Amino acid sequence: MIIFCKRAVFCLGLMASVLFGGCKSEDEEPFSGIKFSGADYYVSAESSVDITATFYKDDAADLSAVINFSIVDGSDSTGGSSLSAFSAKSGETVSVTVGNVAGGTVKIKAECNGFTAFKVIGVTLISLNDEPLGFASLEIDMSKMTKTVEVSSSSALKDYAKKGGYIIYVKGEIDMSEGMLPAEGSKSTDSTSKLDSFIASYYASSDKKYTSYSDWIKNMTNVSSGEDNYPDKKLSNKYKGVVQITVASNTAIIGMEGATIRGGTFSVNSSNVVIRNIHFKDAVDPFPEHQANDGWNAQHDLIGIDKGKNIWIDRCTFEDTLTLGYAANGEKWQVYDGLCDMKSTATNITVSRCVFRNHDKTMLIGSGDSDGASDPEARKISLIANYWLNCGQRCPMVRNSLCHVLNNVYASDSGRVYSSQSSINARAGSVVCAESNWFGSVASPSVGGGSISNKPDSTFNPADFYDYAKYSSKEAVMEDAGAGK
Repeated sequence: MIIFCKRAVFCLGLMASVLFGGCKSEDEEPFSGIKFSGADYYVSAESSVDITATFYKDDAADLSAVINFSIVDGSDSTGGSSLSAFSAKSGETVSVTVGNVAGGTVKIKAECNGFTAFKVIGVTLISLNDEPLGFASLEIDMSKMTKTVEVSSSSALKDYAKKGGYIIYVKGEIDMSEGMLPAEGSKSTDSTSKLDSFIASYYASSDKKYTSYSDWIKNMTNVSSGEDNYPDKKLSNKYKGVVQITVASNTAIIGMEGATIRGGTFSVNSSNVVIRNIHFKDAVDPFPEHQANDGWNAQHDLIGIDKGKNIWIDRCTFEDTLTLGYAANGEKWQVYDGLCDMKSTATNITVSRCVFRNHDKTMLIGSGDSDGASDPEARKISLIANYWLNCGQRCPMVRNSLCHVLNNVYASDSGRVYSSQSSINARAGSVVCAESNWFGSVASPSVGGGSISNKPDSTFNPADFYDYAKYSSKEAVMEDAGAGK
């Protein structure tokens, strides 16, 4: 099912690392052989890309040489690729037109004076011509993202995310905690040697001298259930400084195949932001706050949007992998807050084709009854074709907003940890158009100060803002949602 949107031209691709094949060893000096310019390319189906190969002799470009090009036999899985020319002078370009098979690749061979080099062209799973859906389609301008970079480390991701103007391609698995998180499947109270060292270093000049996470929990969390208590807010903020990614305006963060970010918390107080095709895990706050009669509560979200606008989050997967342990006072040691929360003047935001699973407080729109109360229609959010599996509540909880919830699937299975307390929850001042959704064994939508309609009406008609179409079935939504689709 294709969903059409107004007023957006969205150009994104996925790039892979540089590949030079068949050249002389880099240890030989001076270099003679063929070099392709730039990285390998991933392009949209049935599109063309120019490639340039240059012949070097003794480290000098020989622009008089002729380079012969061909498609390597058996290498084309794009459904039919072709070359615009089979030869060109060194330094000149030829075009490669790829087929229509998403995820396919074709290998191009260049030959000159007995030397050979290769370049791989691939067809993206995320099309170069994809357009934002819903409210995000109104204002996003990809022309302001003029630079590209590939990152595979936490430091590089943090550095480029705060610069602005970049399309950032995420490669492999990035652990934002730098090894402090326990292995997936561990308890929330479990530790690692790096987390123990982090605590020991923090308390090195203190008379408390805690040297491990278990020691810290044992001595700092035996508080009364009716007491507000933050065991050590400075320690919590110090940890957050390690895992927080601040996203500047005019930034896209795009996952390459298999891209995973674990342990991070994204802060988006900016505009013109795109996040796609990332598998997010475990936005953990190891040092939560105790709230009177509400237990231990983590204080940062996986993605927190505060005053951000024109934001598209698409085809991502969000999940927890740690099980609940217990604090010294016997209460659940809750180290997770929201997966994707929005507050203040956040607006023109779409979350589409994402999977949210195995989480409790999933998505909060509006931090309190007064947040956005002065202009409830200013905050505009679209949630389109998402799959909510084993989520406890807030799917979403909405305050003082216009919210279009279209084609979402709500379900549970044998892996459920949190009982379903609420699905869509319309609170103070909210107007929700919950259209063509599917509810399995979960709580029904509820109203507590807002309103929910199961179709557009005179109060709120999403079609007044953008065009859209509907998925034909819940199976189609489930098949299309999540990273890697």
